[in-house]
Amino acid sequence: MKKFILVLLCLFFVIPPQTTEAEEPKELQIHFIDVGQADSILIRTPQGKNILIDAGGKKSAVKLMNYLRAFGITTFDAVIATHPHHDHIGGMSAILENFTVKAFYMPDISHYTHAFNDLYTTVKKEGIMIFKAKAGNKIDVEPGVKINIIAPLKGNYDHLNDYSYVLKVIHNENSFLLMADAGEQSETELLEKKVNVKADVIKIGHHGADTSSTLPFLKKVNPDTAVISTGNRIKQGYPSKAVINRLHYLKIPTYRSDLLGTIVAHSDGHNITFTYGKSEQEHQEEKE
Repeated sequence: MKKFILVLLCLFFVIPPQTTEAEEPKELQIHFIDVGQADSILIRTPQGKNILIDAGGKKSAVKLMNYLRAFGITTFDAVIATHPHHDHIGGMSAILENFTVKAFYMPDISHYTHAFNDLYTTVKKEGIMIFKAKAGNKIDVEPGVKINIIAPLKGNYDHLNDYSYVLKVIHNENSFLLMADAGEQSETELLEKKVNVKADVIKIGHHGADTSSTLPFLKKVNPDTAVISTGNRIKQGYPSKAVINRLHYLKIPTYRSDLLGTIVAHSDGHNITFTYGKSEQEHQEEKE
C-alpha cells in the first residue's frame, strides 16, 4: 500500500510539486495537535502539501490518525521525527504503516527504547529511507513556504533533548519557530552562533519545562505568540511556573493545548490568526 521514494541527502531538499487528494487549504495552517503530554504538529500548505512533525505517544496514535483522516489526508510529503523520545515517536510507526510517506527525516542519534526499536522495525519492514538532515539543511516545500533546520548545531550532547531538530517554518512574511524538546544548551548555542531565531510564533520547548525557554532566548526570538503542547501534568513541571512567568513578564500571549485542545495557526503570508477548541467528546472523556 505504501510507497516510499529514495532521495539523496544534500544541503537542499525539494518536495516534488505534487498535490494530494486531501482538501487544499488556501492558507498555511500549522496544527498543534492535542496528543496529551506529547508533541505532534501538522503543516498544511496553500498548494495542498501535508507535513507531519512528530507523532505523539503510542496511546494517542489512533486519536492522531483519526484527526489526520478527518482532513482526507492519505499522503505526507514529509514526516519529521524531531528526536527519539517516546512522546514524539511513539505513534510514528502507525503513521508510517497507514499513510504514504514521501520523505522521512530523523536526527542521527539512537535511543534504545521500545518506541525507538518499534520505529526502526517499521522503517525496515516498510523499506523507508531515513534522511539524517543537519542544521543548515532546508526543505523547499513550495513557493513562499520553506522549512529551515537550525539545530542541533553539534553532534554530541549530554541530554537527548538537545539533539532535537529546531525548525523554522517561513511563509512569506510570517515565521514559526518549532523547538521540539531542545533545551538550554541548544538555545545557548543558537544565540552564540548568532542564528536568526526571530519568529512571530514560537512552539515552546519541552512542553514548557524549565529545561528550556530561557529568558535571553525568548527575548531574542521576540515572538508575538507562544504555543505550549502539553498535557495535564503540572506536578511534573509541564508547563513550568518559571516559564509561564517569563512569558508573562515578556507579555507574550500563550496558547496551551492542555487548556484549549488542538491549536491551529492560520497564516495568509502577512497575518497570523489562531483557532482552537476541544470537542464535546474530548471534554467528556477527560471527565471520565
